[in-house]
Amino acid sequence: AVQPYGGQNVASADCLMSRGMQQQLGFAAASLAAQGKLGMRKELPEEFVAQALKEVVMHEVGHTLGLRHNFKASAWKSLKDIEDPTKSNEATVASVMDYSPVNIAPPEGTQGAYYTPTLGPYDYWAIEYGYKPFSGEDGPELAKIAARSGEPGLDYATDEDTRSVDSDPFSNRFDLGSDPIAYAQRQIATVNLLVPKIVERSVEPGEGYQKARQSFGMLLSEYWRTVLFASRLPGGLQVARDHKGDAAGRAPFKVVDAAQQRAAMQLIGATAFQSPKIDASILNYLAATRWSHWGITEPLRVDLAVHDVISNMQARTVSQLLDPITLSRLQDSEMRTPADQDLYSLAEHLRTLVNLVFTEILEPKAGEYGARTPYVDGIRRNLHRTVVRQFSNMLTRVGGVPEDARVLARAHLTDLSTKIDGLLANEGVKLDEVSLAHMRDLKQRVEIVLKAELALPPVN
Repeated sequence: AVQPYGGQNVASADCLMSRGMQQQLGFAAASLAAQGKLGMRKELPEEFVAQALKEVVMHEVGHTLGLRHNFKASAWKSLKDIEDPTKSNEATVASVMDYSPVNIAPPEGTQGAYYTPTLGPYDYWAIEYGYKPFSGEDGPELAKIAARSGEPGLDYATDEDTRSVDSDPFSNRFDLGSDPIAYAQRQIATVNLLVPKIVERSVEPGEGYQKARQSFGMLLSEYWRTVLFASRLPGGLQVARDHKGDAAGRAPFKVVDAAQQRAAMQLIGATAFQSPKIDASILNYLAATRWSHWGITEPLRVDLAVHDVISNMQARTVSQLLDPITLSRLQDSEMRTPADQDLYSLAEHLRTLVNLVFTEILEPKAGEYGARTPYVDGIRRNLHRTVVRQFSNMLTRVGGVPEDARVLARAHLTDLSTKIDGLLANEGVKLDEVSLAHMRDLKQRVEIVLKAELALPPVN
């Protein structure tokens, strides 16, 4: 679990850190501005800047001493402990070799440390392994140090363990706390509270509204960034690097708790899959910069293409949930999960996704709908199309997803076709013009896919 850092990828790896830090600084500025905590000159607090610089310096010195990134370090403590202002002098993450996000307290909370103020237990352990002097043979002594890997705060996962398709959902860049769902809930709640105040508090009299656009973009980015952390829980495996005989040693793999996978899906359904409540008075003040200069990419639209932005982020979330590797791990979890433990199965996963996305079709609501009160709004219509498109790919493209996922997708599309017929025939539901056209189009898309032939590649 303790590995030296080769150094060949320092520049490219920490380029990711600099971009992530830039996003985090932007989120901090937008969040503190919306809370009215930036002062007259709109500068970040001095203690914030000092803590951020110290954390970066500790990280880079760690590299010079041979330490690699450790992206599980931020999952050491609970958010409650991290937010506790009485513990602001304690390490908030297990290692400064993680990419840590700024810890901004919720508007109603008391601000603790913005960044970890000191080294964590993993840092001391790794340095002890690499640099402790021994009077005799070092092999047995090093083995004793390494055997502690199962202790709290010594978990390790690095760059090659932290792609979106990798199995451990607790290894992420710029996440915080031992519970990804709790972190997402905190960040989403903060964004929802601050967005209505963006125009009022980020733009001073006499200024243009470009700062409101920038602040809104930073808050929206944080919202979706943390949703994606939660989307890695379904089908996830907790990975340990312990060796046989280690004290407190664990199995290399453990299926993420079924209740936690279900909770992640419900969070996604209640946030990412719903239309955001953004008042028109906000959207109409999000002005783009009009400064044309070398290096500036001028937008095709000066107004915010809000449907496109949200649809793109929903598509990323759906792609994670329906990634072939995610579905394969879910299928395998049916064998990995002991018989006496709760199981979150592949079938339950796809059924849950369908129930969260197609509520309007599966649970019709009587009433008369119009342009101002559509039966299915634009954000949800795009979501319907995204999931049908993903299911269609599963049916018509050979390979990739497990066959069980393909047949389940077919069953759900068949059921949706029948349910759409029922909705269209329901005299108690007076659909608005766009929702009616959407349902007919969705029905046609589903029918085309169900009737499509599956082309198998020739065998030589």
